[in-house]
Amino acid sequence: MGAGIALHGPTRHETSVLVVDNESVMRRFVRRSLEARHFHVEEARDGESALALIQARTEPFDLVLTDLSMPGIDGRQVSETLARYRPSVAVLCMSGNPDAVPHVGPGDTPVRVMLKPFTAEDLYHAVRDAITRAADLTAIAEDEIVRAHASLGRLATALEGSRTMRGQMQDLVAAAQELRRMKDSA
Repeated sequence: MGAGIALHGPTRHETSVLVVDNESVMRRFVRRSLEARHFHVEEARDGESALALIQARTEPFDLVLTDLSMPGIDGRQVSETLARYRPSVAVLCMSGNPDAVPHVGPGDTPVRVMLKPFTAEDLYHAVRDAITRAADLTAIAEDEIVRAHASLGRLATALEGSRTMRGQMQDLVAAAQELRRMKDSA
């Protein structure tokens, strides 16, 4: 990590979470648990509804908590879509089946998975940790972009200086050649 980067987690009131699960009992449990901790929670009954909500929002969710095993668009597809189009959104998956936890290959986006059942306390800590990690990664990426931009600025200045020096050298060579011609013709 770069020096001077202030790592942080979710500090603002009403951090927004989208809960995606085809089981209404699970959605209600997660909603009640997180709202008790002052999170703003929205629900989607499946992956298709979740992606529509995500797309319709002007401000991205801080976290999408999605079940892995759902009919239609599943949690893995939701998390891959978010990684591609909304990379700053934290994603946490959940599953009641340990065998449903996806294998992560070399080209895959890793997913964090909570195994059901879990307690409200475990949920809170997992959600807070996922949001904190995403915010910290975003801060690091932003810092790297600022550094790269500054380096490009220095490089552009050096190139301009080089062009100026090259132009001056060409002028000197042309002047020396002109002097030599004048001397040779005299």
